[in-house]
Amino acid sequence: MSEQQTDRLVAQILQRLRPPVLVMVTAADGYRQAIRQRLAGCGQRLVLAMDNTLEDAAAWHQLGEVLPLAGEPPVGYKALLLPFLDYPQAADLVNGTLQSPVARRLHDALLAGIPVLALRYHCCPHSELNQLRGAVDSAYTAHIDATLARLEACGVTLCTMNELLEKLETGATTAAPAPLAATRRYLTVTDIVNNPSLAARPDAVLTDAAVDYVKTKKK
Repeated sequence: MSEQQTDRLVAQILQRLRPPVLVMVTAADGYRQAIRQRLAGCGQRLVLAMDNTLEDAAAWHQLGEVLPLAGEPPVGYKALLLPFLDYPQAADLVNGTLQSPVARRLHDALLAGIPVLALRYHCCPHSELNQLRGAVDSAYTAHIDATLARLEACGVTLCTMNELLEKLETGATTAAPAPLAATRRYLTVTDIVNNPSLAARPDAVLTDAAVDYVKTKKK
């Protein structure tokens, strides 16, 4: 065995010893190939939970071990990724109905304190993907914003692809919990819609979605 082969073997063994990252691969249109390629090069040990009836299932199999979508997760996984989180999945978790395998897995991960990272491209009405699809600001998009704010309050981190990879690389997947006495309530889009004057208060702390909503109203 050459030195190069030995180094490659050692690298593979070391990667197998690292805690895996669980990726929930679900059906969604848009950015699939680009997201898959970025994850393939992230340097993490990936375990994929997915339905093998997906059209691109064979391509995802190349990224790592594959488990059934509703199967048991790998022991000791360090983070859960949702590359294709959509609004129905977000609402399922926030409303506590837990009808889908994805929502039930999110519930279990959050309950166990496992970091959950989700790409915002498919669920956020203000993302470039949904803007291209014709999404416009409306009372309904404000409702979606409020649901996503509640999802973030539950512990799900909504981010871009670059932000997700950076968090995986640095291990900064969760923020240090604030002391109970210093906990402040974030104003959501629903709060601002119901009472716009709240945003003008000097002590107001807004969610990202609420900040974006206020900005759109000032244009």
